[in-house]
Amino acid sequence: MSSIAFSLLSLSILYVIQTVDYIVLELTGALLLIPLVSGIATTGLGGLSALCVVTNPAKDDAITAFVVFTLCAFWTSLGLSDISKELTPWLSENITTETYSEFEALLPGHGVLVFLFAIFSVFLLVFNHKKELVVLTTLSCLSSAWFIANMWTNLKGKSLSFVSLAFITMYISVRRAVDLFMNETTKIKLSSACKLNFDDKRAIRYFLNALSLSPWLINSFTSTDSSSAAFVWPISAGIFLIIHGVNGLRWGNVDISIYSIIDGLFWTSLGCNMYIRILRQYSDILFPSVSVPVSFIVLLLAVILIYKEILLSLQYLFLTALILAIAFDTQQYAVSVLSWAIFILNVYGYISVLCKSFSFKISVPVGQKGLEEIRSRLRAKKQFRSNKIGVHDIDNSKNVFESDSMLGFSKYVSLDCVGFIANIISVLAFIWVPKSITFLSLPWELMYGCCIQFAVGFIGFSRGQTFESSSFLIFASFWSIWGTIRSLNLFRTDLGMSLGVGLSSFLLVGVLLLGISITVNKTWTSIFVCFDLLILSTLLQAVGVEEGYIAERIIGVALSLSFLYAFLSSAIHTYLGKEILPLGKPLQEINKIQKHHDQMLRAPARRARGVKEIAETLKAGGICGIPSDTVYILVACCNQPEAVERAYKTKKLAEDRPMSVWISNFQQIESARQELGELLWDFLHEVWPSSISVVVKRGQNPC
Repeated sequence: MSSIAFSLLSLSILYVIQTVDYIVLELTGALLLIPLVSGIATTGLGGLSALCVVTNPAKDDAITAFVVFTLCAFWTSLGLSDISKELTPWLSENITTETYSEFEALLPGHGVLVFLFAIFSVFLLVFNHKKELVVLTTLSCLSSAWFIANMWTNLKGKSLSFVSLAFITMYISVRRAVDLFMNETTKIKLSSACKLNFDDKRAIRYFLNALSLSPWLINSFTSTDSSSAAFVWPISAGIFLIIHGVNGLRWGNVDISIYSIIDGLFWTSLGCNMYIRILRQYSDILFPSVSVPVSFIVLLLAVILIYKEILLSLQYLFLTALILAIAFDTQQYAVSVLSWAIFILNVYGYISVLCKSFSFKISVPVGQKGLEEIRSRLRAKKQFRSNKIGVHDIDNSKNVFESDSMLGFSKYVSLDCVGFIANIISVLAFIWVPKSITFLSLPWELMYGCCIQFAVGFIGFSRGQTFESSSFLIFASFWSIWGTIRSLNLFRTDLGMSLGVGLSSFLLVGVLLLGISITVNKTWTSIFVCFDLLILSTLLQAVGVEEGYIAERIIGVALSLSFLYAFLSSAIHTYLGKEILPLGKPLQEINKIQKHHDQMLRAPARRARGVKEIAETLKAGGICGIPSDTVYILVACCNQPEAVERAYKTKKLAEDRPMSVWISNFQQIESARQELGELLWDFLHEVWPSSISVVVKRGQNPC
């Protein structure tokens, strides 16, 4: 059974459960399943359906995958609401089951779903595409509309909409399974490919971002008393954005996946803070030590994206303002305005994806290539003035080597700059949260201090960065353990001995990594000097030394500045290819590579800049080391005899040992045609380029 079919089957089971539950409610006046059981079942089935979609995506039917994934996110939110309805009175004495308002919690998401699915259904109807999906999205809209209307009237018959949803999802699931069993998938793939090329990655991101904003949208109409009551929507949408982004990285959609992960981390953390605000009756959702660095990161991303896509840049620019407004705007007027601005931008992008996917006559531009396109036009005008030719006669076709573009995808992508910037948030959340609201720092410590650091550390291991990966894993362990202890107010002097033992263990490991860092670079040395001093000041607090709190803040700021410098250095080098902010030479050089580092060229092979540097080095008679599928190999231009000889001497191989030769066209081996023979020559013309190699006698002259 295909992943889509299995996901739809899970959704149909979910709808059947809801149908039975509401039928019993209409007959007896009480639900068959208590909210906790119903919530666990709904969340489990919604999550299972989503995982089926992302683990084995149906590339031939992206539009169905989009509908299923967004419905899974929606129903997972409803399941989390049922669970919180039972657990919240148990976790907080200030809230009872009677005071919990289901309408305040669920109205925002239902309203956004009706609006977005209505737009989607219109596009499907206009282009007469996927009629069964039209029925599914329309019934979903009607079900949510019934919930909204039930706020003012006591309507019955919701079980009928669930019966219809169960039937249509079961129908689509069985149909896909039968088609697969009857070996008719080829026909489906061809028809889908010819009619529609749906960008589900972008559509899902826009949809879930709009869903995350729903609490503030509805709150601006004063329909709800507090936006925090609808915390389930940012949490659920954020989690699904993270899942969506991680899955995209697996399949090579790097850019949009990274944006989805960034959005997901923020919305999940903010949603958790909204729930904590309800439990603890806090007056604030965000605090300056988190909102300021997070807004700085988002603003930096907005500036970078100006060169790639103006719509994305505007979204993150307004998100920067929204983060600061949530933290500092007590009246929440600015929050409402900015929420609507970001929502409109996401809806605009959502419609743009639909127009492009359905080949609509009216295009909705999003400003892709951003300022790069403007710069290209300016260059064309400059050439026009100098050469006196028409602007439109200039060939502006893009060459991948004209700019430092990304040439491919690798699972070994460097995430060091992500780890550095996440550490800034973790440090400030650890040292600068007011004691009265320390619980609010928990989501940020777990998301940014734990999850991101572990991910960066494990990816660093796959790239062979033993020291860097070990460092990020230690940071992840420290923030997840001690950040949690401080957030839960468990950091007390009466537990000084127990806390001291744990902190001493981290201090011992930190001193060990400090010793290693002096052989890496000065930036890492400064980071671990500050990190060890931070642990020491925290240890002093654990044993009752009051001065340790002041020292911790001063050292924490110094550690944040060290991480900020490392981030800027790594980010500038990644995007510009220049060491404008050098990390510094190691204090102790222990090998020849470090001593002769300035004589070596390190070129990133995944960027156009790196490939150009490698090509220029080879043309100049140099040699390069590149990774293969097994080991590193040395390469040189075969028409540079001195370079080939140098490669042999460097590798220390016998001169009679053969070396492979790579070519870009047949003219380069024209001299070997007689040696190969006409039969093999014609065969190679048919099969190359491929993995087939040919063994020939070594010539006396270079190629």
